[in-house]
Amino acid sequence: MSTNTEVHSPRVQFLALAGAFSSGAMLAVQSRLNGVVSEHSGRPLMAALWSFGSGLVVLTIAALVIASVRRGVLRMIEALRAGRLKWWQCIGGFFGGLLVAVQAWSVPIVGVAIFSVAVVGGQTLNGLLVDRLGLGPAGVRAVTGVRLLAAIVAVVGVVVASTTAGAGEFSLLPAVAAFLVGAGMAVQQAVNGRVSVANKSPMATTWQNFFVGTVTLLVVSFVVLLTSGAHDWTLSSDVPPWALTGGLIGIVFIAITSWAVRITGVLIFGLLAVAGQLLTAVGLDLIDPAARDRIGAQLLIGLLITLVAAVGAGLARNR
Repeated sequence: MSTNTEVHSPRVQFLALAGAFSSGAMLAVQSRLNGVVSEHSGRPLMAALWSFGSGLVVLTIAALVIASVRRGVLRMIEALRAGRLKWWQCIGGFFGGLLVAVQAWSVPIVGVAIFSVAVVGGQTLNGLLVDRLGLGPAGVRAVTGVRLLAAIVAVVGVVVASTTAGAGEFSLLPAVAAFLVGAGMAVQQAVNGRVSVANKSPMATTWQNFFVGTVTLLVVSFVVLLTSGAHDWTLSSDVPPWALTGGLIGIVFIAITSWAVRITGVLIFGLLAVAGQLLTAVGLDLIDPAARDRIGAQLLIGLLITLVAAVGAGLARNR
């Protein structure tokens, strides 16, 4: 099961498998939390800024206190100076910032399930281009017919899921936006792999992602502020405290990922994470009265199609 020669006990292997599934579930939960903040503030960018900004504060404190994280950040800076890392390989947080912004905007409109299906579909499709260009640390990977077919099937799943029977309308714009940021996630994961190889610290890579994502959201927010004339950017006092933990969940997600993937291997981890994300997304929508009506046959069929496509693409990529 593991990608290395280290032998792990059955208990550790079980915990790693559970961690892989739960990491995907955390992405779905984060989507719901940031959506709640967006609904109460009326500004999706505010929710995204809070999520990334709060996470950056926690990670900066960790970098100041924990020597291994601090050394990882310094190794990353040295790798940039020496040319072992290119500047564009360090902008993964740009795509993460866009993901959280779209997440906060689209989830209140279409629900967590449609958002998650579209993100997974975008990842599956753009994973072909990312591998073909060799953006990740593994270098150039061939695009096989099976993976191409799986990517096409994933797009079909997104289209089917976006036809919401309960709402009686085609949720085109939010689904397309989620699909595009999902494609960006494929790039983010690839370049983050290169950064982690250079700095030997997944938490330092996480700090770099949160830093770049926060700067991206600040720039976008500043432009929106100038063009819209809105001056009240404070969080509403009626935002539930539990909804403000989206940034912390992002940090926990990265921590679990960096540990569990070394035990399960990339393939098993990715498949379990996708399953956890999609199944949890449906569960969250089912317990939310405002989103329950969106859970129709089309969404469930589309979710199943997308899940099968992601599994097929992962198996083909591993071969």
